[in-house]
Amino acid sequence: MNREELHQVLCREGVKPNCYSLEARYSDPSEALCLRQEGSEWLVYYSERGQQTGKRAFQSEAEACVHLLELLRADPTTKIGWSSGFKVPSGA
Repeated sequence: MNREELHQVLCREGVKPNCYSLEARYSDPSEALCLRQEGSEWLVYYSERGQQTGKRAFQSEAEACVHLLELLRADPTTKIGWSSGFKVPSGA
């Protein structure tokens, strides 16, 4: 799997586009999972306010894409239409 194929899967599965970046280069989006190539390595990490957490390096684009897909599938908040179920009482 490459980034284009991953993008197609994410669109088909209804993952919100602002939850991930497949083109992270100079400036990472905030609060998103990112895929970036640095040299011969492919990195997957969570970006928030310029900080990169949970960073993992892979030797191939395919391995990195599969890992990113697994992370996004495991998080229900990334799906279009997701709702927490939290309701604000009326009159509050």
